[in-house]
Amino acid sequence: MSFIRQYWLLLLLALPFFVALDDSSLWDSNEAFYAQTPREMLEQGNWSVPSFNGKPRLNKPPLSYWVVAPFYSLFSPSVFWERFPMALLAYGSVLAVFLIGTILYDRQVALWAAGIFATTFRFLILSRRLLIDVLLLFCLLWAIAFFLSWVHSHKKYHFLLASLFFGLAFLTKGPVAFLPLFFLGLYLWIGGQIRRLGQSPWVAGGLIYLFLCSFWFVLLGITTGWEPVLEFFLSENLGRFVSVDFGPQRSPIYYVGVFLGDFFPWSFFFLAAVIWTLQRKSGSGGEEKKDHHWILLSLWMGTYFLLFSLSHNKQEYYILPLYPAAALWVALYLKRARAPMILSAIVGTLFALLALALFGILRVLFEEPWLWLPLLFVPVLVWGFVRRRYTLALASLSLFYFTSFALYLQPLEKYKPVHHFAERIRTDTEQQDFQAGYYKFAAPSLAFYLDQPIFELGDLQAAVALLESEVTVYMIVSAEDYAELTQATSQPLQIVEERPKLYTTARTLIEGFRRDRSDTLRESWTRSIYLITNRGNL
Repeated sequence: MSFIRQYWLLLLLALPFFVALDDSSLWDSNEAFYAQTPREMLEQGNWSVPSFNGKPRLNKPPLSYWVVAPFYSLFSPSVFWERFPMALLAYGSVLAVFLIGTILYDRQVALWAAGIFATTFRFLILSRRLLIDVLLLFCLLWAIAFFLSWVHSHKKYHFLLASLFFGLAFLTKGPVAFLPLFFLGLYLWIGGQIRRLGQSPWVAGGLIYLFLCSFWFVLLGITTGWEPVLEFFLSENLGRFVSVDFGPQRSPIYYVGVFLGDFFPWSFFFLAAVIWTLQRKSGSGGEEKKDHHWILLSLWMGTYFLLFSLSHNKQEYYILPLYPAAALWVALYLKRARAPMILSAIVGTLFALLALALFGILRVLFEEPWLWLPLLFVPVLVWGFVRRRYTLALASLSLFYFTSFALYLQPLEKYKPVHHFAERIRTDTEQQDFQAGYYKFAAPSLAFYLDQPIFELGDLQAAVALLESEVTVYMIVSAEDYAELTQATSQPLQIVEERPKLYTTARTLIEGFRRDRSDTLRESWTRSIYLITNRGNL
């Protein structure tokens, strides 16, 4: 049987990651930093001290910037070449899940696990906007894959490769990369295999790991002093865990809702898979008792879930590394237990209802034709669930996401104002000197699109002083903050351009619905963002 006939699903799963990579502008939530920082590293010729907006950016190790910079150097700094390596890493993570599934179980479970993970909503979204976490996941999954391969095959070079990827994971995001070492070590101890570590090339592997973990921090300390190094470990890592606020406060059970929503539709099967596993282990003997890989998956998921539930600072993407373990667990359940038809029917129906709701929202927001095309795959998906033809369900779900990205990302650009404002600034200023930035607004991608330092202001007096200076100023503000500025400054301000921006959280969406009832539904879901200037003649 040919490779394509065996693994056509694995090839199909690549489509959502690589389609329409530059159809949408940069996301100002995180992505802008990983697009602009590699460009500044190239322009400055400084690979050891990353910078963003002309200032050192030392809150993360530099591997994510080093991954993008060669693509910029070979081609050009662009949204496409920032996202292309991200797509490669995301799909590489899917292949790593397939390999882990093959090591632990068989190819059928591995294929389904790869498909479940590849169609996990949170993973798909992050694969297009958050390079550092996708890179971290890629390194961790391949480290786990090589570690498990070493446990099963006794091949020493697999241990060395695992050490390499564990070190690269630390060079991506720091101490959070320790977590797999904890649950893998605990897994070996529970399984009575901890002595295997003594038979491994741990000296060579340890040296590889320690070098990758430490060399950039040592270089940074020698170059800039040791204060940034201490700041990274004490504030960016320990501080985030115990006290420092980086967002709204969230309850200890915050990740329960995140998991159920972000792993949908597979989260429903996961609950059934856990119950099935517990019932199976409490039953009598035989081969089922010898299958102890569920311990690994439990430790894997539990480590991430418990640690970040205890963390003072919580972000939904922190638990991204537990979804591959959940996918493996669900895939095993679907193959060996065959989910009840009623459960599969309920999940398929819920997905169909959500897809219809999404289409209704898009009909309000967009006027483009062909928005209904992704809905063609929903009946096939539902039929696959009801008939428990999970390969077909995975294929249709992947195609649903593929067509959704292909059709919906470009129309969404009308509600992302920053790159439109950047084009207007360049057109108006031509070769003139100016300063651009934002007040009480988050638009770091402006630095990428203008390719020059921008100002970031939250203080009213500082904003007024800049607007009343002799410098030509372009400033992005919300409609509400524009009213505040016009009252506070004696300088005439002009609105250069107005653009709508979608509310992106439930709280802000509710605020939109509280507007005057004469507003249309589309207006209730958006707010006005202005590009203003202190120039007299436009």
